[in-house]
Amino acid sequence: MPQFIIDLKTLYKDMDKPDRILLTLVALTFFSFPIGTAPPLILIITAFIVFIVSGKFLGIRKLWQEHPICPLVIDLTDKSEREIDWKSCVLRNLSDNWILPLLLFLSLPWIGLIYAPEISDVSMDYARKTHYWLYAFVIALLPLDKRAMAFVVKAFLAGLFVNSIFAFIQFAGFAPPPAPSSIQGYFGFGVIYSALSMYLVSAIMMASFFFKSAQTKEIKAFNLMLIFIFLFHISIMDGRNGYVTFFILSPLIAINVIGRFEWKKMVLICIVFLLAMSFSPVLKNRIKTTFINLRANQQVILEQPWTTKIIDIVPRFYLLRSALDIFVKHPVIGAGTGGYRYYTGQEGGIPQSHPHSNILYMGASFGIVGLFSYLWLCWVMFKKSWQHRDEIQGYFALSILLVIFISGFFNSQIIDSGPALFFALGYGLLNQMNSQQLT
Repeated sequence: MPQFIIDLKTLYKDMDKPDRILLTLVALTFFSFPIGTAPPLILIITAFIVFIVSGKFLGIRKLWQEHPICPLVIDLTDKSEREIDWKSCVLRNLSDNWILPLLLFLSLPWIGLIYAPEISDVSMDYARKTHYWLYAFVIALLPLDKRAMAFVVKAFLAGLFVNSIFAFIQFAGFAPPPAPSSIQGYFGFGVIYSALSMYLVSAIMMASFFFKSAQTKEIKAFNLMLIFIFLFHISIMDGRNGYVTFFILSPLIAINVIGRFEWKKMVLICIVFLLAMSFSPVLKNRIKTTFINLRANQQVILEQPWTTKIIDIVPRFYLLRSALDIFVKHPVIGAGTGGYRYYTGQEGGIPQSHPHSNILYMGASFGIVGLFSYLWLCWVMFKKSWQHRDEIQGYFALSILLVIFISGFFNSQIIDSGPALFFALGYGLLNQMNSQQLT
């Protein structure tokens, strides 16, 4: 019997029944991410119901006691208010308390409904999507030791592996590829290429983590194979965001493959990665057409006004400029939830749901407050996961954050169902980094 099955049986034997059910549902959620939006949502909602019915949600009270608002940390029976170091207290919460930025982040879309110029379907959709962040508490309160974390991550890799194999079948011409909108590529079971690229980059980072920690040549070879399978899958999808995100993070992956930092070997491995991707005709065609379009429309990009024809030619630049204009006009609290769509439709403009950027979306919708909320959330997640980057839960959270943050410059991942749930579950892992079970 494989050692993995033996370890899994032992793991389940050591857990109570509700935790076994929750762990299975969480693992299946990660397994199903590449399939589409509905399967992971159904699974995590089921997990949340078990979380409530089993009474596991009562652990939230303990979380709040461990991460209170800073004045409550001080025992006022021992210290007078004059002796409280308020500055240190605030700074400590800004960098260490993971619950406060989460509560601010998920409350902004509901607060933004109050001052939005109109309450549209888009406004309500973005507000309702905050329920994804409630599922962070499911994974935060699930007893995830190293064995359980390995099971969850391996389920995630397994789902992507199965999906990649089907994508290769499509690439070989034995099955028709899905083609959402005008995007051409080979996505396997999924059709959201930007989200799938993000999952694949995270999977490559985790495969490189397992490669680094592997004790046998066979396991190292298997994880190296996974890296190149996932890398080739990225290269046959028509998504520039995935290419850029991988390129930026490739040095971290190379360092894991080497086992330490050696810049010459790191550069060499990064070159090998790029050469492997260069065999993809999809990638070469995407890069070629991108440069052709930029050269052909370099004057159009700066042309005034933004007519329908120009917007159709260079939509990204229109989205960028519109978001900046809205931010300048509403710098403090933004245009409200869904306000971006309202203002882009004024004065003969074309209504746009979002600016295809996390930063621009938060700035245009919630102003400086929104930018602070997003960056605070990312900073807390980065700090805690970086401190635990040598542990599986820390590196997984770090990989999720990095792909969300980097790819989020070019896509509004935080309001896209799959990536938003992925982000939320990764954020919930922060509580596992304080667990004694992982020491």
